[in-house]
Amino acid sequence: MHPFGELSARRQELGAALRRLRKNAGLSGEGMAAALGVSQSQVSRMELGQQVADPAVVDHWARAAGVSDAERETLLNTAEAAAAEVISWRKAMASGLAKLQEDSRELEATAAVILNFQTAGVPGLLQLPEYARRVFATERQATEADIAAAVAGRMNRQAIVYGGTKHIEFVLTEAAVRWRLGPPSLMRAQMEKIIDATGLENVTVGIIPQDAEADVWHDHGFNILKGQDEEAVVVHVETLTRGLTITDPADIDAYKDAFGRLRKIAATGADARALLRQIAASWSAS
Repeated sequence: MHPFGELSARRQELGAALRRLRKNAGLSGEGMAAALGVSQSQVSRMELGQQVADPAVVDHWARAAGVSDAERETLLNTAEAAAAEVISWRKAMASGLAKLQEDSRELEATAAVILNFQTAGVPGLLQLPEYARRVFATERQATEADIAAAVAGRMNRQAIVYGGTKHIEFVLTEAAVRWRLGPPSLMRAQMEKIIDATGLENVTVGIIPQDAEADVWHDHGFNILKGQDEEAVVVHVETLTRGLTITDPADIDAYKDAFGRLRKIAATGADARALLRQIAASWSAS
């Protein structure tokens, strides 16, 4: 499952075509996996549209299935289109803010590792209910009922933070933490929630100090979700009007490299808590 149901359309189309070719060739899932040199679980995920097939894998798949050059070319074009899908927020939000939260929850449930980088604002998995409400209230077309349902959905998503079964790592810029969405009392409470999260064994919180010297620059946040076998399931990037889901292996590697470099300049553990308490104190002085 991927966020915003429509995003998986091309992957599902590609997966269905790959499954049809495999069956027409008389190959089992294990047989195709052996021919490709991948695991049977990877074959299954590609056929279900849960993991986009790399064009090189699709090429080998088509050759193993003995299809024509024309059909192989069609499959390759579909694979390239599925590698990076974009959807308008207006289209995604037509089903309601709460539905988007449920889609995200289902996606996060499939991941063993979640790596989140933010440049503006606290990530949803660490937000207080009132902070989340103010985030959703910026959506001009949202009704009060939709906002309330979305807040409840976001709080339900946070169960994975405290479940202890997933490794979750947040890297936030100091500017993201200081992004003010409410009165000082709310911001101080939000700092305390993040501080509490730093004490969880399965969670790492890194804060990049404003004065840190950075050798990497990214003006947008992103979310990397990895499966049980440590393969990246998806990278998700949000812009003002679009949501971008990235599954191309080369692009995913670039995001993983970026996260690794951002992680290195972030304060963690006691240093992160000290910085967060300093920020909380600044709200007290406001």
